[in-house]
Amino acid sequence: MMFKVSYHAGERFLQRVLGVYEYTKKDVIEAINVIKADLFNVVSPKQRFILPSFSKFNVIVKDNVVVTIVPKSSRRKVRSLGFI
Repeated sequence: MMFKVSYHAGERFLQRVLGVYEYTKKDVIEAINVIKADLFNVVSPKQRFILPSFSKFNVIVKDNVVVTIVPKSSRRKVRSLGFI
C-alpha cells in the first residue's frame, strides 16, 4: 500500500524523530521521501502503527495519508462520561 505523507508529518518527523528544529522546505520534502520509503511495503488497516525503522514512534494515518508522527508513549487517555 502506498501512503501519501502530509507536509505536517514531514515536519514532525524532523522535529520529533531527528530532533531538528530549524529546517528548510527542502529538508521537509526529503523527510517526506524518507517516510514514504520506510512505509513502502507496509500494509496496515489500523489508524495508528509503529514507524518501521523508528520503533519509538507511531504513525497516525487517516484515509491513506500519514497525518503526523508521535512518540509511542503519547497515547491520549479517553475519559468515560459515565452516562453511556
